[in-house]
Amino acid sequence: MTTKLSDFDGHSLLRKSFIHLRGVGERTERHLWSQGIHDWDQLSLEAPKIFGAKKLYEIQEDLDLSRKAWDERDLFYFHKTLPSAERWRMIKGGFADIAYFDIEASGGGMPPLAESTVIAFLFRGELLQEHEKKAKRNLIEYILAESSILCTFNGAAYDVPFLAHEFERPFHKAHVDLCHWLRAQGFQGGLKAIQKAFPHLHQRSSMDIDGWDAVKLWRLYEEGIDAALTTLMCYNAEDVLILHPLLVEAYNRQSLAQPEYDAGSLELMPLPGLTTEVDPEVFQRLRSGGGSNRWSGRGAAPQRNLNYERE
Repeated sequence: MTTKLSDFDGHSLLRKSFIHLRGVGERTERHLWSQGIHDWDQLSLEAPKIFGAKKLYEIQEDLDLSRKAWDERDLFYFHKTLPSAERWRMIKGGFADIAYFDIEASGGGMPPLAESTVIAFLFRGELLQEHEKKAKRNLIEYILAESSILCTFNGAAYDVPFLAHEFERPFHKAHVDLCHWLRAQGFQGGLKAIQKAFPHLHQRSSMDIDGWDAVKLWRLYEEGIDAALTTLMCYNAEDVLILHPLLVEAYNRQSLAQPEYDAGSLELMPLPGLTTEVDPEVFQRLRSGGGSNRWSGRGAAPQRNLNYERE
């Protein structure tokens, strides 16, 4: 599946990368750079002087595949061939079209034992959220067709396989998982703990709500408490909105630590405001442990964004 990108030519770091080629590790890549070889075309010319016949064949074959993927704007090829710790190299050229996302679920494991409740994407400066089955499917199809890269926190282990199973469709999309990347940079804990490590970033209003609360909020909504849905959507939205500034932080730290990559830096994009908020009565209900069917608070359910609906 090809990727629509606004600035694919901005992927200069990919053109400089050799570590995705068979038989080329970090040491060999750095050696090639030190010899003045900084792109695939240069390597094609110089490779016969450097490698033996068998390795030369593999490298030339992989270079041909890399050029083909480049011409087809296929970032998923590089997702598959780059070491997972090096997938950050895909970010610069596809930065404007990254889709940051997070899901909430009903609890009970993976589909079919569980289902997603609310899903949220931050894409091209817009916050997109859905909770109805058909609308979620339409949103997922739109994102997979239009985005360059998916960005999650622990989504490689949870969000991506969860939605792939639930909606019975493969997610053939380049993906950067901030959980593993930030931990490799020395940050420990879950998303909220890591967010607190960056006090200059906006801190969430739903900091005291956790994943189990999200399950209970959905159950309250199913019992007729609409304000529980708006609270859940606020929690879900804040999980997504923090991913963009965390990605910028991680990228700039990586680039600064490895100047030989000449990776440049990223600038924060404006973030949309929240359209939902934590309902104080619902929050108190979560903490009191009282029976939800005796709570009387109700409010209007949030409106859906239909810009991406495809019949």
